[in-house]
Amino acid sequence: MSPVGGVGVNLAVQDAVATANLLAAKLASGCPPEAELDNVRQRREFPVKMTQRMQTVVQNTIISTALKPGNQPLKAPLIVRLVTAVPWLQGITARFVGIGVRPEHVRLTGRRGDRASSGG
Repeated sequence: MSPVGGVGVNLAVQDAVATANLLAAKLASGCPPEAELDNVRQRREFPVKMTQRMQTVVQNTIISTALKPGNQPLKAPLIVRLVTAVPWLQGITARFVGIGVRPEHVRLTGRRGDRASSGG
């Protein structure tokens, strides 16, 4: 995972949440079959690939241009100028960077210690 965008930790946390949601009950009963583990991979593969693709685009179009030697002034690519100019595109971009392609949310299972079963 590239450090571009600083989203590696976000993906790691989302991977952990997806894994917990998909495997918690099965792990309580023992080691889940490999097919169950593959379900986690399948769920998280698309968001990871999309994030990595966007990181590659940023690296190859913006960062590499900024690091090229020479006296040429840096001009933001068209997509960056569009995002900067259109407020709703700013929101989409911020959401993608901050939340990701497929956000994961902890599912409460009603087990002891969960808010769902604590009576409050």
